[in-house]
Amino acid sequence: GPAQPGTPCDDLNACTTNDVYQTNCSCAGTFQDTDNDGICNASDNCPNTPGMIGSPCDDLNPGTTGDVIGSNCVCAGVPTGCNNNLELVFNTDSNGGQTSWEILPIGSAVPSCSGGGLESNALVSAPCCLPDGCYRLRVLDSAGDGMTSGGFTGGYVLQTQGTNQRIIDNRNNFSTGSTSAISGQQGLCLPLGADKLISTSCDKLDWVSGNYVVANANPAVSAQWLVGDQTDDGYEFWFFNPNGGYSFRKFRNHAVSDGFGPASATRACHIKINNWAAADQIPANTLMNVRIRSRVNGVNSSWGSACRFMIDPVRAACPLTKLNDIPGQQFLSCGATRAWGNGNYVHARPVTGATQYQFRFRIDAEGFLSIRTVSTYFVQLNWITFPLQNGKNYKVEVRAFKNGAWCIDSPTPAPGPNFVQWGDVCDLTIDNTPANGGNENMLGAGQSEQSEGLRMYPNPNRGDQLYLSLDAVEDGVQTVSVDIFDLTGKRVSARTIAVQDGFVNTVLDLDGDMANGMYMVNITAGSHRYTERLVISK
Repeated sequence: GPAQPGTPCDDLNACTTNDVYQTNCSCAGTFQDTDNDGICNASDNCPNTPGMIGSPCDDLNPGTTGDVIGSNCVCAGVPTGCNNNLELVFNTDSNGGQTSWEILPIGSAVPSCSGGGLESNALVSAPCCLPDGCYRLRVLDSAGDGMTSGGFTGGYVLQTQGTNQRIIDNRNNFSTGSTSAISGQQGLCLPLGADKLISTSCDKLDWVSGNYVVANANPAVSAQWLVGDQTDDGYEFWFFNPNGGYSFRKFRNHAVSDGFGPASATRACHIKINNWAAADQIPANTLMNVRIRSRVNGVNSSWGSACRFMIDPVRAACPLTKLNDIPGQQFLSCGATRAWGNGNYVHARPVTGATQYQFRFRIDAEGFLSIRTVSTYFVQLNWITFPLQNGKNYKVEVRAFKNGAWCIDSPTPAPGPNFVQWGDVCDLTIDNTPANGGNENMLGAGQSEQSEGLRMYPNPNRGDQLYLSLDAVEDGVQTVSVDIFDLTGKRVSARTIAVQDGFVNTVLDLDGDMANGMYMVNITAGSHRYTERLVISK
């Protein structure tokens, strides 16, 4: 008869091993299937990968199609055509060869783009074309000290190619560690959305908790005001550290005020900094990025472009400034063209409480440098010593004087390669050929005769800040009163502004409490009275 149970035998099945007699006297073994795909090892030409050569699979790369298991038992597909041209722009330190990078699809360990061994002390652009999908960026430093050497800190910007819309902005900020990446395996999704911060909230590095960051109004969100469910329409704000360690998203909908008023179709555009749980507070003195996406009836749009952001109460007390770069404003000066001579001006962003401004014009290759010190946040292009020349392009920087000191960037220790004494650089072109300097004579544009010498902008205004200057205040006048009335004659604001050296330069914080509509601004300076219309449109 048959052997006893447990006695070795041969069940004549190549898919089993350790064949022995069973208690029912039959011969059977253990089915061998290492990858648990239902195909035994003896018949499986890829025993360690689910499926066989030629089987369909998923390589987790959104940039491929027709994924199958290849002859090397690796799942791979055919790359699809890319439709998102990006570039990663590096500002390298003296050890560029230590820097490498990779952009990987979310959930995949296979990079879609990668590179390394960068040139030292240089601006290096690395292109990458990606199909629609979600990815994460990792910038790596083999020495573990970031892109830092000799007192200089480098960094990078991931942006769209050609249009230069930023997705991640970590310029001059990769200062330590071996990896720079957004925390939590988060990254970027393509294509890029259109939502973004207003220009006065973008790249502002002197915030304090309690301020409002403001998104541009999306017409589709505004159209949902007082229509249906008010909790599923609004804007999601994403604050994150490009180097990792902090990432927080906050949704602002039509139903919640967040302390901002009055209630309106654009109230949800405003988010109050750190007005949320203590555990999620944005840390001070750390460079962040902010991105926005709108939500309509519970459906999110794509994330828009990135802006830099930093909470810095010390800098807020004496903020940096630059030529006016706010699109659509009549005093836009950054990147502008001006004629040289009387009646042609460039304007800076005013600083509340500043009593002087310095404008620095330079062409480094020619050794040209001209600095003008004025008591107003604008300067007339008509001086005699070191004048600007027709047909040339100048780099222009501005700084403000407040509380007895110039507001400057002064890192500790200083000075060093990163030491900057001025605000951001702007281009200015001098061109005397076009009539009226190419429509660049901005002094008093659109003002009535009685308001000559008064500058008040932006107008229309979002209801947050109103820049105001008044020159040639009569001798002996120490203060100027500013009263704002609605069209019923009710006074909605009253301020007293100090006069400095015969001028008034100030920023009026309107606090967002003025409703949309037209107002009259009355300014009394000694025996002179000025009246201007102000339109609030949020």
